[in-house]
Amino acid sequence: MKLEPECVTCIFSQALRVCEILHVEKERTKRVLDEVALMIPGFSFSETPPQVAARVYPKIAQLLGVDDIYAEYKKEATRHAMRLFPAVKKRVLESGDRLHAALKASVAGNVIDLAATHSFDLEEEVERVFETPFAIDDSQELRKRLQSARRLLLIGDNAGEHLFDKLLMETISEICPQLEIGYAVRGRPIINDITAQDAKEAGIDEVADIIDSGVDTPGFDPARLSREARKYYEMSDLVIAKGMGNYESLNDASTKPTFYLMKVKCSVVAASLGREIGDIVCYEGASDV
Repeated sequence: MKLEPECVTCIFSQALRVCEILHVEKERTKRVLDEVALMIPGFSFSETPPQVAARVYPKIAQLLGVDDIYAEYKKEATRHAMRLFPAVKKRVLESGDRLHAALKASVAGNVIDLAATHSFDLEEEVERVFETPFAIDDSQELRKRLQSARRLLLIGDNAGEHLFDKLLMETISEICPQLEIGYAVRGRPIINDITAQDAKEAGIDEVADIIDSGVDTPGFDPARLSREARKYYEMSDLVIAKGMGNYESLNDASTKPTFYLMKVKCSVVAASLGREIGDIVCYEGASDV
């Protein structure tokens, strides 16, 4: 999905959000905003929003003298998710359709997004998502493809959310024991996205191969994949991509059967799907296969 004018406003506003969250004094905040504003003429409508963000966030980090801007907030989001995890897992295990329930749990985790324009209450979101139908529901087709696939690549998104991704992968492994599963993570810290270290700390290597994508954008950019990630992607029969950044990066570029699992959080993505902000989707996108 290519950059739209609304995306320019959103990316600029994220610079202010970073400063607010980190309690940066107003003079330094203005400097950050000034520098990001100077970058806007270099934004191109031929790029995806994650490709643009991959230049903006390192610039913000440089100006603020930090490497991983949201390091502490990622830890807090993970702690918050951990407190909810036992109840969510119990709900999945007791469900009459564990795969569907695990997909819902994974989407509930997708609300943890510090780049989104709306705040979240994870407890409320988990409950709401379990009671809300998918606005696009291709989960039955996903179920069929899982049963015949040999290798699945699940592309992670945000820290905290990854705990619910692990539950989804555990559930898939129980239902489809023939599957080899890989879990793709970002190549370096960007926003609050999951990295290899975060995934290992959560024990995801117990249920999947952790694949360092090498990507420095908040989305699975095929043009920037590491050799390992490209090989795993090309050898996969099926892909599940979590969150809007991965949708923005892959929906025009996927060469594999890809299902997008996310909550819709902005008007541009909503328009591309023909849905509303706040909807949840399990969507089989088009692919060049």
